[in-house]
Formats: sequence, C-alpha cells, structure tokens
Amino acid sequence: MRPAEFEYQLVSNVDEAVSALAAEGVALAGGQSLIPLMRLGLAQPVKVVDIGRLPGVDGIQSSDSAMEIGALTTIADLAMSEQLRQACPVWSDAAEAIADPLVRNMGTVGGNIAHADPLNDLPAVVTATRTTVTAVGPSGERTVEADELFESPFVTSISTDELITALVTPKSKAGAYEKLKRAAADYGVVGVAVQLDTDREGRIERAGIGVTGTSIVGWRASYAEEMATAGSSPAEVAEAVAGDAELVADERGSVRYKRAVINALTRRAIDKALARGTS
Repeated sequence: MRPAEFEYQLVSNVDEAVSALAAEGVALAGGQSLIPLMRLGLAQPVKVVDIGRLPGVDGIQSSDSAMEIGALTTIADLAMSEQLRQACPVWSDAAEAIADPLVRNMGTVGGNIAHADPLNDLPAVVTATRTTVTAVGPSGERTVEADELFESPFVTSISTDELITALVTPKSKAGAYEKLKRAAADYGVVGVAVQLDTDREGRIERAGIGVTGTSIVGWRASYAEEMATAGSSPAEVAEAVAGDAELVADERGSVRYKRAVINALTRRAIDKALARGTS
C-alpha cells in the first residue's frame, strides 16, 4: 500500500528537530516502526522529520555507575558493544534477540522505546534496569523515570513535540534477558528481563523484573521483585511472575501456555543473572 503524501524535513540539530516536531512533525530515525505503519495506512503524518543524522545523539558512554546510550544508537551497535556487555549484559541479550540483521542494523534504541509496542523487547529491559530516559522539548530537557514512561500500548509520556535523546542505565553484571521466538523476523511469544544487585555472598539486595508480551508495555513484576529480595527461591519468584502477568490468548499461544513459558524464562534469566553476578 502506498503511503499518503507528506512533507519531508531533514534536520541537523536537536533544536531544529524539536521545532519541526512541534509543527506537526513525526520523527523518523531507523524507520522500522514508522514506515510499516505508513505503508499500512495506520500512520499518516503531515510531516516526517528525519533525525537520523543528528550529531551527538548516538553512541554508548560509560560513567562510574551507569551507561549512557544515545537514542540513535542502532540495535546492532547495542548488541556488538563489548563495553555494554561487560557492564549491563541484559541489554546485549535483548538486542541480540530482536528481529533479524536488517532490523537490527536500521532500528534505533530510541525508536524502539518510543514505539511502545508490548511485544518490543527493550521496554521490558528499561523497566527491569530502572533506566531513565532523557527527552528534549520546547521547554528544555527533562528526565523520565522508567515507571513513568509507558502509559499504554503505543503510548508513552513523551510528548509529540519532544525528542528522546539518551537513556541512562545503571551498571550491573547480574542481568539477563530470555525470550521465546517463533521466527527471526517475527515478534516473540514472551520475554523476561532481569537485573539484580547482589551482596558478596550472592544474596539479592534489589531486583528488577520486566516482561515482554503482556497487556502492559514493559510490565514490572513488582510483587516478584519483593519476593526475590526477601529471600524467595528463583522457582518461587518465577511462579509469581507467571501468575501475576496480564496475558491474552492470540496466535502465539494460549494464556496457560504463555504463563508456562514466562515461568521457565524467568527461572532461566534469574539463574543466568546470578551466575554472571558472581563470575
């Protein structure tokens, strides 16, 4: 299907991008979410604002306790970053699980987050890691906490005249992402992101658990997180995550099947995260 006519604007800096977005523009980075929607007629923007060449909005930087990921960093760069793999392996796991090489080479971190698809992998990682998102709009720059970011499927708290520029994620080697995929180019069934803070004896002091594929974008398993820090076993935590998840039956499986998969993936992710944290 041919997209409806639109105005195209290539911008060269963040301020110019924000001005264009305020004038009924829609941001285009890698195009892996927007272009399919336009071809299907589900999105008909008046103006497409090409932000793909903005300077200083990509790359991965390290500080003492966190990693900063530029919004225009591609999924492929995320997956290939050895620095990120050593500091926050849950991000590397999730990036490698996304779609196929074409999508990973073109798709961007900021675009994946902004699209807020319940079946996208990175929202669950944002939730589990308690990542903060930096957005710039007409009123300046602001920081959005993970639990304030996703409002409903395909809707975030980022305004239409704001641009995501970076994500700041805490460092932790004790992290992992596990996903059940049907095919490389298709959405997965469900996925589970886990990030833990542990003491010297390997006891969990803080837990983050985000789930892909529920009715809630980047759903946080809050009760299971509390169980993990209270000393419950990985099996008990996994059962709680699976039991609390809001799921719907679809072509990817029944609710009962998805609960069983979430249970298994959560247990696997916790075991992997704990092993990484003590290695």
